[in-house]
Amino acid sequence: MKVQVSLSAIDRNFKRIASAANKPLILMVKANAYGHGADEVSRAVTAEYYGVATEEEGVPLREASKQVLVAAPSFYGLPLCALLDMIPLLGDIDIAKRAVACGVRRCHIKVNSGMNRLGFKPEECYEVARFLAGAGVTVEGVATHYKDGSAETVLMQNAAFVEGVKAVKTALSGAGDTGRLVTSVTGCGALFAKDFDYLSVGLAAYGYPSGEAYDGIPLERAMTVTSEVINAKTVQKGDTLGYSGVFRAPENLKAYTVLGGYGDGIARAEVGRKVMAAGRRLRIAAVSMDSFEMTSDHVDLKVGQRVIILSKGVDAAYVAAKRGTIPYEVLLGYDVPRAKRVYV
Repeated sequence: MKVQVSLSAIDRNFKRIASAANKPLILMVKANAYGHGADEVSRAVTAEYYGVATEEEGVPLREASKQVLVAAPSFYGLPLCALLDMIPLLGDIDIAKRAVACGVRRCHIKVNSGMNRLGFKPEECYEVARFLAGAGVTVEGVATHYKDGSAETVLMQNAAFVEGVKAVKTALSGAGDTGRLVTSVTGCGALFAKDFDYLSVGLAAYGYPSGEAYDGIPLERAMTVTSEVINAKTVQKGDTLGYSGVFRAPENLKAYTVLGGYGDGIARAEVGRKVMAAGRRLRIAAVSMDSFEMTSDHVDLKVGQRVIILSKGVDAAYVAAKRGTIPYEVLLGYDVPRAKRVYV
């Protein structure tokens, strides 16, 4: 199976979003850049900050002299932030105390404005900022994360976030810190983010918009996944395919075994969805660990012919709808060792 990633498409997406928002972006490259390859993406796309989830994800970026925000710092990972001067996004008091104990020199504070995952409630932000500043940690920014991109949600969370930002500014001013404080929100709230400094952009940079903030921005799908036919056959009416005979032919059909199964990011829940070969759509009839079966009553293929599993026309949003999930999960599924990766 081959995973092809267009780095130029990601770069164009990033620049188009920044232009439309009229502000700089934080590029999220967590989870290996959503399965696209964090090292390659960070070399191809220039941003002031690169966002990761864990300290370990940030190490290669710091070695390449990138400025790294760690969105989910951990108790045991925080020493890496101190060692490599990464910026943890602190959203828990025990983690904040651990950061101080580890010698972390700078941080951003996470405000829980309604996502209820990580972050301090607005009324807690003053004390947290005062504690960090008093311990010698430079608070460089304040951030929040929206639970969805609807106008109602974003406006509600913005109000809470502004309250948290004011509390942090008050605490830092009282501690004698008058430096710039960066504010950042997730990109799905871009329509209502004019008062904030940065947008944190994740999935949209890779071609999949989240919310109406991206309406009108021509985003390109950056990942294409292909494989090949490794067996061609005819099945008779009543013949079965796959484990437990999951597919039973309703008539005589052409059937093809394609390299790539649920060990390669193709879920069993995708039975029934379409893939492309020879310019035509074929149905996935069964999925196993290393291969899947597809059938057709009108397409003749030969062993070795390419099969398009993911593309602009059959994209991760389509696959996600079939699985009952989101594009993020689909894209991550193709980040597997035995897939051949090609960057263009």
